[in-house]
Amino acid sequence: MGKNWEGLQMSQMPRFALGITALFFALSVSPAALAQTPEQYGSLPDVDDVEISPDGETLAIIKSFGSTGAVLFYDLDNMGAQPVGVGLGESKPRTIEWADNENLLLLASQAERKRTTDGIETIEFFRWLSISPEEGKANLLFGNAAGYYQSSAGTLLSTLPSKPGKAVFQRSSITYRTDGRASRFDNDDEFKLSLFEVDLARGREKNIESGNEETVDWVIDAEGAPVARIDYDWSAAERKVYIADGRSWVLNSSLPEERSDLAVASFYGMGSRPQTMLATTYGARDKRSLVEYDIATGSFTNTLFANPTYDIDYVVYNPSLATADAVVYTDDLPRAKYLDPELQSVQDSLVKALPGAAPMIVSRTDDDMKMIVKAIYTDHPPQYFLFDRNAKKLNMIAPTYPALDGKVQAVKSKYDYQSSDGLTIHGYLTAPKGADKNNMPLIVLPHGGPESRDDQAFDWWASFYAARGYLVYQPNFRGSSGYGAAFVSAGLNQWGLKMQDDITEGVNKLVADGYADPERICIVGGSYGGYAALAGATLTPDLYQCVVSVAGISNLPLLLSEAGKDSIWEKRIGNRFEDSEYINSISPAKNAENVTAPVLLLHGDQDVVVPINQSRQMEDALQKAGKPVEFVVLKDEDHWLSRSETRTEMLARSIEFIDRHIGNAN
Repeated sequence: MGKNWEGLQMSQMPRFALGITALFFALSVSPAALAQTPEQYGSLPDVDDVEISPDGETLAIIKSFGSTGAVLFYDLDNMGAQPVGVGLGESKPRTIEWADNENLLLLASQAERKRTTDGIETIEFFRWLSISPEEGKANLLFGNAAGYYQSSAGTLLSTLPSKPGKAVFQRSSITYRTDGRASRFDNDDEFKLSLFEVDLARGREKNIESGNEETVDWVIDAEGAPVARIDYDWSAAERKVYIADGRSWVLNSSLPEERSDLAVASFYGMGSRPQTMLATTYGARDKRSLVEYDIATGSFTNTLFANPTYDIDYVVYNPSLATADAVVYTDDLPRAKYLDPELQSVQDSLVKALPGAAPMIVSRTDDDMKMIVKAIYTDHPPQYFLFDRNAKKLNMIAPTYPALDGKVQAVKSKYDYQSSDGLTIHGYLTAPKGADKNNMPLIVLPHGGPESRDDQAFDWWASFYAARGYLVYQPNFRGSSGYGAAFVSAGLNQWGLKMQDDITEGVNKLVADGYADPERICIVGGSYGGYAALAGATLTPDLYQCVVSVAGISNLPLLLSEAGKDSIWEKRIGNRFEDSEYINSISPAKNAENVTAPVLLLHGDQDVVVPINQSRQMEDALQKAGKPVEFVVLKDEDHWLSRSETRTEMLARSIEFIDRHIGNAN
């Protein structure tokens, strides 16, 4: 990759406020001024991840310094000492994981402009690095093969406790064309998902097993040996499970798509019973559940966890065991359920020790006696704690947002309603602390995805607007995840239709209930939420007095064209040829003449998920229609708003725009 990935060296870092006093941080409200500035809410979390080494002697922390990040190392027995760490420069830290006591794995990304077969493009590259606190250096894992650049870092499957200094990843490997005409990013070359054992000190990989063009996943045992290869047969729309038999692979089962509109089963390592693997699946249920897959019968058998109301959001995978530890579902806050009864007992005790919080065990020692706990709250930014089971002590390590700790001026509550066709639409209201929620100026903030969801946890974006005096509504419209297969399916081919109606009806209900002033409503959103904001402007122009789209989609035919045939977008939206009339009718850029409210567009120039051209096309369409529009390019920013400066700029620009058009609520 680029030169910025090479040569990251250890250095002594400025002292970070994480010393002995931070371990006994007082949860009291500061007498400082009320927090409501864009800088306070827009800055990246001061601490974004904390991991404890397997022996419990060292803490590794992702620390933000403005828009740059660093990984810091602390001696747990001498927290007052100055830490050492690795400054990451332009690279954006995404997550960290101890491989062993001497090696910390860091997943980072950065955007670069590269020549491709389609011209010059911005590519967001993800890479794993291994950091050695003792040797004071970071090693890049997986270099580029013969001039090819791969944007995927791969997935960590095992930290191989029996082989210190080694780890197993699944990652795409390249099969070259034989005619010598291949070029970087050439689609004619095959990228095959394969298994690699990596030497963490040298960054060198050894191929364990090669996949084929249909391979989508692997299952290995605790020693790193391949057990199962999962292929996806696109023509048959089924997932094929192959089991290792010596040097051969034997077809064990073919799993058809459970529903044509939803993902098939996903596998998460070996089960506790012999010859079983763990998987999530819908099966005959409406909710995604954790089950055992029996290799002997080639079928799903024992259900290990199923919630009658909510899907499993994600599986907590433990790379030191190469299998799943727990599952997490969300009612209003995330809830963890462990497979090990002893760990579940610890989880239950943490819930009691942190009333009102949703505690998540994010890291633990090999003996499970010391744990890092992330406490998630509704009206308070998350905090990190160290739980010492021997000492029976739970001590604060650090707040994620020190400037907001105890100073958030917003309160979040549930708000559900019945849609006109009988669906329960769950959502959340964030209001200024102490507000009576009567005839307030309203900001509608639909989430991105769209197959994701909002919950009742602290949200920096919604909390900022509420702290400035606005009521903020976040609806989980049909098509949102977490509420079961039927609810997701209800959103298929409903962009701009029922999905948008759910937002509209929620706004009308807030007005009817007396919460919102119908003359002061603005819709704001990012990604799909940006589309929903622009759709609100074009499909229900009389409802909103202003519109803000952050990295929003405006031209659906273009999106579908770039995604290609049989893409996930075609399944969710429709076929751009067969459904062209419908798709054009719900594309904001195709209906700019309907807009009556002023529109603010913001978009990062390094966005590789929704290209900035989507906002440029909307700006052009609005200008041609003679409609009021402002466009702000967020320089050096990606789709996820990963930089403090541009997150802050987005909040500052949007609140000024909103204040200007529906009145400064303060």
